[in-house]
Amino acid sequence: MTARAAFRRRPRAAVRARGLTLVEVMITLVIFVALAWMMLLIVQEIVKGWTRAERQRVVYERAAGAMDRIVDDLSAVQCTEPPGVDQVLVRFIGDISPKSGAQRMMFVRSFEAGPERALTLFAGDGRSNDIRFEPPDDDDSKKKAPPPSRGAVDQDYYTGKKVGDYRALGGMAQVAYFVEDQTLYRSIRAPADGKFADILTPQAGTPMVTDVLYFALDYWSQYTYDWNEPPKGSKSRGPEKIWDSTRGLGGLLGKFVLHRDGSVDDPEDDVFPMKVRITITVDSPMPRCTFTKLEEDIGGNDGMVFVESTQGFPKGGTPDSYILIGDEWAHYKEKTDEAFKCDLRGARGTVNKDHAVGSVVRRGETFSRVVFINGHREDWVKDEDYWARKNSQQSGRARRGN
Repeated sequence: MTARAAFRRRPRAAVRARGLTLVEVMITLVIFVALAWMMLLIVQEIVKGWTRAERQRVVYERAAGAMDRIVDDLSAVQCTEPPGVDQVLVRFIGDISPKSGAQRMMFVRSFEAGPERALTLFAGDGRSNDIRFEPPDDDDSKKKAPPPSRGAVDQDYYTGKKVGDYRALGGMAQVAYFVEDQTLYRSIRAPADGKFADILTPQAGTPMVTDVLYFALDYWSQYTYDWNEPPKGSKSRGPEKIWDSTRGLGGLLGKFVLHRDGSVDDPEDDVFPMKVRITITVDSPMPRCTFTKLEEDIGGNDGMVFVESTQGFPKGGTPDSYILIGDEWAHYKEKTDEAFKCDLRGARGTVNKDHAVGSVVRRGETFSRVVFINGHREDWVKDEDYWARKNSQQSGRARRGN
């Protein structure tokens, strides 16, 4: 090998032996960090999407189950006394709880005879609803004394296996829906006796849905023209918020649009709504729900509500643009990244009030359904204004149909 050839081969050997420079190492690290950051963002978005979808799935399933149960009960509402009954048992009452301020609904429904059964508070046969425990052995001295008797048959009903008495109804049962501590309860009792006070407690009911932020009932009467509230000064009426089928009960129900003194025990003039609209707002429990917190104190008349973030809340100016601040509902027409611009405070029957910084702001998912009442009954009074409006409404529908 010549000296010139050896000289030419040295640089190549030197190049092969040279390692990575600091710049190349830095570039490689930057590329790896960027890829890891991108993967982390992708995983975070996937987790957020899965969490959001799972929350919606749970909320929809719970709301759908409650709605189906309410619709099933309302579809079997009893509007007339069955043949042979000499006592007024049929009732349809919609009032407001004095404790929670939420609407509640009570009515009598019919059940088909046969295999259908219901777990009732009392089955009407004198048997107790107390939980019984069998003694551990045959030693009579170790037997616990049974609870106080509630009926003649009670002493023989010592099974220790039943909390309630299952029996085929095959007739009428009283059903009630009400909300206490953000939980929707359903109570049922058979046979019907026309009284509801003792089943309007959580102890007598079955929890249907928890985290119920809003529960509303609207009743379509013979004077109702639209589900939306008419503007002030209009002669039209929206849906009724209370209902009294007897038309004669006092207190709050004395303001019922078809109220009539001395009509409680007269089934001939009872009235039942044509339709009932159920609205329910359900959310996942804290902290797995969409929520934020106030960044500043707000007064009862403030329109701007500054929060930590509005991410996850619907856009403003829609029927879903409601937020729950503490126990007050508000509707917003616009939203920014950090504030809601409200056009209505004290919405959904709540009262506008002051709220301190750090108060929780929630939204929930709202569901609504309208149920037609079979056999509804109107007040067939000779009201010239009513018949004029009725004929005008029918004429307008006929013209639109043509």
